[in-house]
Amino acid sequence: MGKILLLIIDMQNGFINNFTAGLVGKILEFHSRVNANVITAGTRYVNHKHTACYMFEEWKSCMEGSEEAETVPALRGCMMRVFDKDKYSCWNAELKTFVREHEIRKIYFAGVNTGCCVLNSALDCYNDLVDCAVIEDLCGSTSGTEEHEAALTVLRSCITPGRVITSSRAYEEIVV
Repeated sequence: MGKILLLIIDMQNGFINNFTAGLVGKILEFHSRVNANVITAGTRYVNHKHTACYMFEEWKSCMEGSEEAETVPALRGCMMRVFDKDKYSCWNAELKTFVREHEIRKIYFAGVNTGCCVLNSALDCYNDLVDCAVIEDLCGSTSGTEEHEAALTVLRSCITPGRVITSSRAYEEIVV
């Protein structure tokens, strides 16, 4: 039958602002409701001099070893493992191995930023024929609601509307 993975994308100190701060409590509350039925892991974007964000955008936040790059303390305890990455997508060999070894049948995405890291990760999973869904009210964008909503529109178009769901629907799929 397989297991379910709740994958918390890049909930790091450097990505918490007035648009994303409310996600921490929402993700914790959702996790507490589904914990017995899921494996929970996270990702962490680690910036360095050889990332696209650094080289093309001159973005110097979340640098390797910085406090900004660290996972939000409130979420650390609920994640079995955190996967470091230096690209938008988390879908790399390490995560693929984890999914295979833990016999994951479906991945639910939560976290930031909807328009880049969540979107790219979900698209890569979908393209590799991994069943996945984006929990829209457990995702957000540091750039605001407009960017978040635009990304959800793209996701509905690319991975199907039925894979962009609310936390209520995700709860029903996971627990019921």
